[in-house]
Amino acid sequence: MDYYQAVGSQPANLERSAVSVRNGLEEKDLTPWRNGVLAVASMGASTHAGHALVDCLRRNGRRAFNLDASSIMMLADVVDLADSYVFVSEGGRSRETVDAATRVPAGRRLGLTNEPDSPFGEVIDVVVDLGHGPDSPVYTVGYTATLQAFGLLAEALCHEYGGEDWKSLPGQVEETLTVYAPVIAGIASGATSLSSVDFVGCGPSLSSAAEGALLLRESTRMATAAFETYQYLHGPMESLDVNCGCVIFGNDREVQLAGYLAERGVFTILVTSAKVKAEASLRVVQIPEVGPISRTILEILPVQLLAGELARLRGLEIKDFLYHQDDSKIAVGTGLLGN
Repeated sequence: MDYYQAVGSQPANLERSAVSVRNGLEEKDLTPWRNGVLAVASMGASTHAGHALVDCLRRNGRRAFNLDASSIMMLADVVDLADSYVFVSEGGRSRETVDAATRVPAGRRLGLTNEPDSPFGEVIDVVVDLGHGPDSPVYTVGYTATLQAFGLLAEALCHEYGGEDWKSLPGQVEETLTVYAPVIAGIASGATSLSSVDFVGCGPSLSSAAEGALLLRESTRMATAAFETYQYLHGPMESLDVNCGCVIFGNDREVQLAGYLAERGVFTILVTSAKVKAEASLRVVQIPEVGPISRTILEILPVQLLAGELARLRGLEIKDFLYHQDDSKIAVGTGLLGN
C-alpha cells in the first residue's frame, strides 16, 4: 500500500484488526502464557512495539522481557530462556523470528502475524491473526495494529490491566491525523536542514522513541538515534547543536528536557498530554490522556506524518529501500527456512 494511504487508513484498519485479534484470543487456550516469565521476541518495528507490552506487564506484576529474535537465533540447539514466548512477524517471513521460534520448547509459542499461512505460522503453537490488511513498505498499519494487539493480549493475560478504551481509539487516531497533518507540514518545513534527529522516551513511550527513529531513518534517510529518557541525560545529548533535532515523548522529566534543549536552540518536538506551551524552538504535539498502549499508538502518528512530509520535501518516494538483504526474509514458496 502507498505510504500516505496507509497512514490515513489506520482508523479503519485498527478497528478491523481489533475484531480479528480479540476473536483469536478468545478462541485460544492461553493457560501457558498466564504465569511465569514471558519473553517477547521479534525484529525491527515489532521489537520496538514489544517495549510497550513488557512495560505494561511489569507494571501489573508480571515478569517479562523484550529481546531481538536474533539473540535467540544465535544460540545453539533448544534454549529455555523463559516460561512462555510471544513472537511477532507481521508478514510471516522474518527469518530471524522464524528461526528463533524453532529453538524454544514447543507448546509455549504464541505468535502474532498478518499472514497466518506463512513460514512463521508453521513454527508457532498458537497463532493470532492481526487481520489488518495491506501495509506500506515502511510499516505503519502493521506497527499500530501490533501495539493494539499487545494491549488486547495484556488484558487477556492480566485481569488487573485496564484503562484502555479500544472503541474510542480509531476515532482518536483519525482526529490526531486530521488535526496535526497541517501542523506537522509546517514543522517539517523547518526541519529539512537538520543533520540528525534523536528520539527520546521511557516506559511504554520507549516504543515510540525506537520506532520513531527507525521510521524517520527509513523514510527520509536522515541519521537518527533512539534513547531511554534517563539514559539520555547521562551523556548522549552532548552532540546536539542547532543543526540537530530531538523528538521527545512524555509528560514528566521529558517536559523539562524539551524546554532545556529548546532554550539552547535545538529543534525540539514534544509529544505529550501535559499542558505545555510552544516556544521558539519548541513545537508541542498535544495528545489526549489515554491508556499506555493507546498512548503509544497516538504518539507515533505525528512521526508518521513528519516522515511523510520530510520525504516529500527531500524529493523521496517512500516505496522502496536502497539496501536489500537477501537473507532477512524467507522467500515465498521455498519452504520453512528458504532452503
